[in-house]
Amino acid sequence: MSNYDFKQLSPSDFEEMSRDLLQAEMSITFESFVTGRDGGIDFRYAKNKDLIVVQCKNYIKTGLSGLMTNLGKEVSKVLCLKPKRYIIVTSVALTPKNKKDIVDLIGKQFLSTSDIFGQDDLNNLLTKHKNIENNHYKLWLSSRAVLDRVINNALITHSEFKVEKIYKEIPRYVPSNSFPDALKILDENRVVIIAGSPGVGKTTLANLLLYEHLEKGFQAVIIESDIRDAKSLFQKGINQIFYFDDFFGATYLGENGLSFKNNADQVFIDFISMVRTSASARLVLTTREHIMNLAVQQSERLRFSEMRDHKFILKISDYSISQRARILYNHLYFSDLPSQYRQALIQNGFYLEIVKHIKFNPRLIEWLSTFRRVKDIEVSKYIDFIKSLLNNPAEIWMHAYEEQISNAARSLLLVLFSHDGRVNLNKLEHSFLELHKVRGVKYGFSLKPNDFKASFKELIGAFIKIESVDRVEVLDPSVLDLFNEVIKETPENAIDLLYGAVNFEQIKKVWSFANSVNNQVVLKKLVENPTVLSSNLERVMYTSRKRKHSDGITIYTGATFEERLSVLIDIADKVQSPVFLKLIETLHQRLKQEWQTEHIHIQDGVDILRAFNRITWSQIDNLSGIYINCRDTLVNEASYGCDSDTLRDLISALDSFELEEPEILAALRNGFEKFLHENFSHELQESKSNSQFDKLIDNLKEFETILGVDAEHEKDLTLTAQQEFEENESAYADHMQDMWKEQHYESRADERSVHELFSSLISE
Repeated sequence: MSNYDFKQLSPSDFEEMSRDLLQAEMSITFESFVTGRDGGIDFRYAKNKDLIVVQCKNYIKTGLSGLMTNLGKEVSKVLCLKPKRYIIVTSVALTPKNKKDIVDLIGKQFLSTSDIFGQDDLNNLLTKHKNIENNHYKLWLSSRAVLDRVINNALITHSEFKVEKIYKEIPRYVPSNSFPDALKILDENRVVIIAGSPGVGKTTLANLLLYEHLEKGFQAVIIESDIRDAKSLFQKGINQIFYFDDFFGATYLGENGLSFKNNADQVFIDFISMVRTSASARLVLTTREHIMNLAVQQSERLRFSEMRDHKFILKISDYSISQRARILYNHLYFSDLPSQYRQALIQNGFYLEIVKHIKFNPRLIEWLSTFRRVKDIEVSKYIDFIKSLLNNPAEIWMHAYEEQISNAARSLLLVLFSHDGRVNLNKLEHSFLELHKVRGVKYGFSLKPNDFKASFKELIGAFIKIESVDRVEVLDPSVLDLFNEVIKETPENAIDLLYGAVNFEQIKKVWSFANSVNNQVVLKKLVENPTVLSSNLERVMYTSRKRKHSDGITIYTGATFEERLSVLIDIADKVQSPVFLKLIETLHQRLKQEWQTEHIHIQDGVDILRAFNRITWSQIDNLSGIYINCRDTLVNEASYGCDSDTLRDLISALDSFELEEPEILAALRNGFEKFLHENFSHELQESKSNSQFDKLIDNLKEFETILGVDAEHEKDLTLTAQQEFEENESAYADHMQDMWKEQHYESRADERSVHELFSSLISE
């Protein structure tokens, strides 16, 4: 007979098990209500006018007294519901007298003792309905009887400490398809390799697989560092499960580099074959995806082995909103956090922000719910701490970056950062070769002809991904967070990026990063090295934007020369070194050459005027002739016509006294007239939202005020078009409402269930 105390189940887990048991016993299907403030109903069954109501009470903390107190609060709800049959399911052990007291409390017209299921009754049902017991594997894995059997088997191989650790983790586990899917691979192949990014839950899944096999009588062999240890402990005919957490990290990553020592890759392959041919052996391994990719790329033996057939990949995207919520809920319910910390998190629905966060990660959840990690944080600052942890989970990646990838891979990731996390594959290779050469000479590591291909294979699927046929980007936004921290902690990386830059955009990225909030240490490093900054700027800032394809088509790539000059002026103002004054002059001359044959970019040119308007360094004032030339060129170009946003931006960049100059005012008015005749109809036709209509009207009003022109007719046309748009939009919204409801029902239901789930913690 089953003998569970249900202490390892959260209220939500307990309700799911109870529902399944009652449905199996009564051969009906209950309508379920999620854990929370349920109005007196957890499940119900209604047929004709008959109503069956079920209440679940998992009072593992307060026992019988807590159960009776809570049931007293339910009496008024039962009187209101007037069910034909009222059923109570509780984890509390009950005597016949306890059941009679409960009936007297609720009322004999609603409740009978046979409809009160205490701990013993639930165990009877679980014995009767073995399929329910098997399906709720978290229940039997966490039972005391299973623990006793597991520890008995663990004692043989001295792994009882590992067992106790896993036992404590089981309550926090949220059942999902990952456990049965990984178990299926293990049963069929006798080997499973659990791969994924840091913090995704690899070790937790491996622990459950280990524990489940120990319950079945397998002996555990915990491998700490060398696969040869497992080979020496292998016993033919004895049920053994070999467990190696982070196996490539221990086997492949040595102190002096990334390589297999003493044919460890062959030993590994041989051991997998040994396990696969033994009916009594199982092997569970975990690895970070990027390390596995690196190992496979470096070892021809692994590349041509059957290892990939045993791989099971865990991804954050595999977790639904509901599962994320249960992960957080279980961690909080079984945590040692004082109640004030839990209540701070629950108030105002902050938990929903956590579970929907793009950087949600089980390891982060474990971190924020462990009191020893947050005990030095005041309750009033706990929410801000969590927000900071979610917004900057760089430390999850930091260890892998510093200790577990090659120098070539670090070079490639730095290059990807300088391209803002996304870049064309050919450009990535070109940039990599330059930076990697700089870093190799500077830091004294060897360079190999295939470093780019090797590092690319090492990082793919772990730090980076292929977005399209020829574009690469970071795997996750938190990888960019990592590099924010890497460069802030070691600003010399910014200097390396300057030396290794192959285009202006990379230097602009470094400069923009240094100028952002909290990056003063990086900015200070750049300012302290004006020669490095200026010489590398000079190296890339004159390069042509024109490229010719093999088919003869000319394309333009990279920052415009107008953009380059605006950035250079900003750099000069911050660094305040005379060398930049000469650079501004020469780049201006290059810009003038560009203007003779190429399109003038008014919008980027406006940034030149704004950069001059922001200057604080008086020596740049000596370059006022450059400002005047740029201003007059832009105003003249605008007189031939441009869109309303560009014209308004140009006007806003000029001082009032400049707008009073007859030549400038006349040119801008000409530009307005050209806009009316050539661009207005197009802009009106392309307006597809109220905000676009409003913006066009605001632009027209601004032209009337500043330029003294008449735009009444155009404003009327815009208002009429906006009204028609709003009428059509209203009709369309009515037409789409039912479809929208259907498409978004699941999402809204998920959010609603999350709120109700966490409401049960408010009174804990």
